[in-house]
Amino acid sequence: MSTGIWSAASGAVAQGFSLDVAANNIANATTPGFRSDQAVFRQELAKAVQRGETPSLRYALVRSAAVDFRAGDLTPTGRPLDVALRSDDTFFVVKTKDGERYTRAGGAHVAADGSLTMPDGTPFLGPDRKILKVPSDAKSVTFSKDGRLIVDGVEGPQRLLVVSFKAPAALERDGKVMFRAPPAAGRPIEAAADLEVEALESSNASAVGGMTSLVTASRQFEMLTRVIEAFSNIDRKAATDVMAKR
Repeated sequence: MSTGIWSAASGAVAQGFSLDVAANNIANATTPGFRSDQAVFRQELAKAVQRGETPSLRYALVRSAAVDFRAGDLTPTGRPLDVALRSDDTFFVVKTKDGERYTRAGGAHVAADGSLTMPDGTPFLGPDRKILKVPSDAKSVTFSKDGRLIVDGVEGPQRLLVVSFKAPAALERDGKVMFRAPPAAGRPIEAAADLEVEALESSNASAVGGMTSLVTASRQFEMLTRVIEAFSNIDRKAATDVMAKR
């Protein structure tokens, strides 16, 4: 069997992954705080060729999806508990069952026990690593521009914990709008909060850009399946010719 079919097959698998990435970006184009992904292809073959080596098999391989950490646009909402980070490289800290996670999604809600949480119930943390809470009988709750809680018009000591990382590009996605910090990202460093109140940061994924990527990957996938079919036909014909000569 020709090795060319394996090259085409690996390319088709890579484009299939690209299709998944593009579809996920499109699906979250309106999700506040979402960061888009981009399929990352390994380049070992190109490096080998540059070194003068002759690879025995040419193939493509998708290693992972790299997160685009560019900030999205700030969109006014008029909702008191909506806040957006002005700086591009800082994150809110939330508490999950698996430990601390980091997010750009600042839409807070008051839970039944007074905890301030994300829409899915994940609570926001303060600098003391405790969950932010307000009295159950509070009539109004909002944030100041430096992240402090204002309850019934009185600014209290509680405030949102905002952090940065030495290597934010090393953060790993954990769900739609949360990230975990592996050792490569460094330890979270507390940063001064600079917030846009009554606003949310929009997704940085473009629906138009996502559709363009989707169409491109679809066409390349279709082309590669035709190449696979062509190689298959060549192998089939070769096998038939060999049998006919016996």
